[in-house]
Amino acid sequence: MPVGSDAYATALQNPLIKTRHSCSASAKLRFLKVSQKSAAENTNWELLLSRLACDASDVYSPRGLVLQSARLFMGSAGSGFAQRLELVHHMQEFTFRELTEGELFDPNTLSQGTPFTQAAFYGDWQRHLGKRVRRFTASTEGKVMAYFQIIKYPLLSGKSYLYAPYGPVVKNPSDEIFRTLKAELARIAQEENAVFVRLDFTPHVPTETLSKFFTTAPPFTYHSSYFQPRTEWFLPLQKSEYDLLSDMHKHTRYSIRLAGERGVTVEIVTKDFKTYFDSFYALMVETAKRNGFNLHPKKYYEGIFESLDGIAAYLSVARFEDTILAVNLIIVYGGVASHIFGGSSSDERHRMPAYLAQWDSIRHAKLLGCTDYNFGGISTDSGVYKGWEGLTSFKKKFGGRKVVHSDFFDLVTRPLWYHLYNIRKRLKSAGL
Repeated sequence: MPVGSDAYATALQNPLIKTRHSCSASAKLRFLKVSQKSAAENTNWELLLSRLACDASDVYSPRGLVLQSARLFMGSAGSGFAQRLELVHHMQEFTFRELTEGELFDPNTLSQGTPFTQAAFYGDWQRHLGKRVRRFTASTEGKVMAYFQIIKYPLLSGKSYLYAPYGPVVKNPSDEIFRTLKAELARIAQEENAVFVRLDFTPHVPTETLSKFFTTAPPFTYHSSYFQPRTEWFLPLQKSEYDLLSDMHKHTRYSIRLAGERGVTVEIVTKDFKTYFDSFYALMVETAKRNGFNLHPKKYYEGIFESLDGIAAYLSVARFEDTILAVNLIIVYGGVASHIFGGSSSDERHRMPAYLAQWDSIRHAKLLGCTDYNFGGISTDSGVYKGWEGLTSFKKKFGGRKVVHSDFFDLVTRPLWYHLYNIRKRLKSAGL
């Protein structure tokens, strides 16, 4: 828009551009630049809007200026877009804030039953492994509408990816919050030199909604010790113990009774957890070898046990005489008792210690007033979680229902590196 041109003269006559105390020189210049770019692109107003950071409360913000540009340069041809933009202009705006250490981070205030992986103590466990963890809130009109805890994982050549396990936790999901969340996550990813950000929304958000803003993650990238399972098995605890037993598979019910008859006893441990760590870890190693899955480094579990005295947690320890045969670790968060780790011995299996340990874990969760007992991830017909079939059968025979989480969605910030990451995951999933 050359100075002295008719368009320039017309722009200067616009009420928003005339000299006023409320309109700074930078706002005038910004309007002229936006107008010039808009005129050059002719009707591509949607593209222009997508490039701009917006502040709906300020008519001199990029969004407000684009609206005025539409009216000024498009005339009647731009009226339809201007009307749509007017609606956008008054959408909710969200303010993102990174929380400092010690600030309250409580996603359960937005969604009761939020998985514990979005709790502050879970982030502390990751920090014990040397991971970088950041926590954020998104607010509008002074009210927090989203929490998310992001963990950084390393890739080759100094690159990384970010993951929000079962997060962000969003109250009243909408296109507005996803649009602004996308922009904020892109900023965070740039700071962390991240190839992508993996998202895992809670509560469940329909795929058709998320696919408008994020990239659907390929299923062959799902299976990882770092990524949370897509489907879990929950047992509602509102029924009596008698009814819970009645709803179980007859073999499970028989095994629970048989364990007691064959001398297995169970202790519920609520303090001094570190005393049991060596037994727990030895059984975890044995179980992983028997069932063909990988474990985290030993120091990860050590860090967890060091923190258990400060959170709602308990162990279910099954013994025969003086020998520990099974240990379950249960975390209570958001009214849900989640079985997060468990190991059992290959010895004395005819005594069925794992069944009684699990049943007493359930009974204690019910005693605490929990609404559900979460057995954790299960395999599905998709074949993503191969090797989980035996554990899945064991869990389902206690009765209950499956809980399906949102699909994984990625915000891709470095497409070439993302493509290479997916190639590597595909080869690994094929056993190559």
